[in-house]
Amino acid sequence: MHKGRKRVFPITGIVVSLLIIAFGVFGYFIEGLHNNYDGRTVGEITQVTHADDGYCTFQYTFSVGDETFRGNDSEFGSTCSKLQVDYMITIAYDTDNPKFNSAEYGLAGIGMVVFVTLTGLGILALCIARLVYIHRHTDTTGDGIGDNRPATKEQMKLIENGMRELGQFYMKPKRRPTHEQAKQIIKKINAQIAARRGRK
Repeated sequence: MHKGRKRVFPITGIVVSLLIIAFGVFGYFIEGLHNNYDGRTVGEITQVTHADDGYCTFQYTFSVGDETFRGNDSEFGSTCSKLQVDYMITIAYDTDNPKFNSAEYGLAGIGMVVFVTLTGLGILALCIARLVYIHRHTDTTGDGIGDNRPATKEQMKLIENGMRELGQFYMKPKRRPTHEQAKQIIKKINAQIAARRGRK
């Protein structure tokens, strides 16, 4: 498969993961706004819907002054069993506009935000690792070794011996060249050695 095609999936995955992470961060910001409401009152649950996977949603009403407001939220786990119709719960609301509110129980929202964000980060890490793997193991010359993998010990030894034969100072590099770079260096050294021998 062409290396460009191999990179399509991880690149697409990176784009998707960044969108997921952005969605999670946005959700976290929204949940943070809910938790920072400055008003508190007592509300009453009017409806609870339980799902098979331990997730539940509920609706509630509460009053501010002479006006009644409605809201809905979600929860998960054992807390769902506590939520019953007519159950009294604490409601946080925006004192300037009580239509913006959230319930004391409503951890599913922030839990889902965290899950989504972590999922996006996981996908991002996997896709980056895959791109690095493809980059290192792409073999354009067909010699069975990835072009961008570090040069082998044998290649480094050939470079060292070749440079010494040419009378050039050899210092072990701090970072090995790639396999393909080493091949080009060896090719150049061999050409210089052959030219020198031809002049003798």
